[in-house]
Amino acid sequence: MRQDGEPTMDVKSDNERGSALVLAIFVLVLLTGMGAALLFVSENEVKMSQVDVKDKQVFYFSEAGLEHAREQLRFNNMNATPASNKTSLNDDLLTAAGPNGVLDFDAANLKPVYDSSGNVTGFTGYGDDVPLKAMTTFGTGKYAAFLLNDPLEASPGKTNLNDTNQRAMITAIGTGAGNSVEVVQAIVKRDTLPQFPSTITIVGPNPSFDGGNSNAKTYTGNDCNGSGIPGLSVPVVGVIGSAAKTAADAGVQKPGTYSTGALSGTGTVSDLTSTIDPNLNNCQYLLDLAKKVRNVATVVGDSSTPTSSLGTAANPKVVFIDGDYSFTDGGGLLWVTGNLNISGNTNWNGVLIIVGKGNLQRNGSGNGVISGSVLVADVAGPDGIMWTADDCSGPDDTPGTADDGIASGSYNVNGGGSGGEIYCTNDIHNIDSEFPFVIVSFRER
Repeated sequence: MRQDGEPTMDVKSDNERGSALVLAIFVLVLLTGMGAALLFVSENEVKMSQVDVKDKQVFYFSEAGLEHAREQLRFNNMNATPASNKTSLNDDLLTAAGPNGVLDFDAANLKPVYDSSGNVTGFTGYGDDVPLKAMTTFGTGKYAAFLLNDPLEASPGKTNLNDTNQRAMITAIGTGAGNSVEVVQAIVKRDTLPQFPSTITIVGPNPSFDGGNSNAKTYTGNDCNGSGIPGLSVPVVGVIGSAAKTAADAGVQKPGTYSTGALSGTGTVSDLTSTIDPNLNNCQYLLDLAKKVRNVATVVGDSSTPTSSLGTAANPKVVFIDGDYSFTDGGGLLWVTGNLNISGNTNWNGVLIIVGKGNLQRNGSGNGVISGSVLVADVAGPDGIMWTADDCSGPDDTPGTADDGIASGSYNVNGGGSGGEIYCTNDIHNIDSEFPFVIVSFRER
């Protein structure tokens, strides 16, 4: 009580209430600021996410253009005329150069053209060059692709119209939402079969080879019987290991003519251990190669596939047969996973790959000639059936060696006649154009 009898006021309580109000306002401001900051961060993340999506999307558009162009290049070569254009990119580069015959394309100048509504109507920056793949709509985006030579070619490099190595550079541009643009480039080369080292190559530790009993039969490793690459000759029979050579020698010591260069008889049989492409002596590689060939094959069939489906010397095809097969004449690449049975009259221009069960049997007299090369290997395992769980578990394999899982293949001829087999690079490579172009190097610009 004051002296005048009036009650005193609680000053401290009022001060505390004032302080609490200030604190509450401060906390409210702080929370509001934090909320605004979080909202800003959230919105920013959404925008960044949208930008990231656009970047990824337009990259996929440009990559789709690159893949489409690769397939277009394969298609162009596969259907090129004359046949010499199938094995060179000169005609493709000349087409790409356009009317003035000069490759004017410069990736640094490549840009999309937009209409007043912001839609892409085309591309500019390539002069009168002809796109390998013209502008194509893909989902919500667009792409186009252009061809140049391999930059490693002789001067002027990528604008050189002369192809010497079957390599080229593809540039693809993709456009997407929000005026997003992406340019990618890749060096591509033709993906071909591995080098066949001999007229008849039999993989496995104990191969069976019998060239037949006819004096008239001719087996040669001289390229195209002397009319191919000058001076090129390969072994007539190529095997892996000294024991395998001894086994193959027995099949050559019969009537018939065996020649390669100055060698004859058993001199034409060679142990390829140190010279063969190691992949051809690797079971898993052969299985993977089978998948690749099956993927590009014009025909994939079985024992019931008509022989009319095969290619010819003039129009070769890639044909993949699962199981046993028999045929008369044809040309290209024929892969058989079971037993291949042919007659003495059979003619073939190209490559025969009997990899699976690995058994080629030729019966009856005749004068048919196989011109190209033959590869035989048993990778089918004990059950003799390709694509089963015991593949690459050959019973007569040497564990731990490079050919682990490959059993011995067989090439046997029974019958007379004047036929035989000739190594011929022209016929071996007549199906190269069927295979896709693979990417050697890749970059985003």
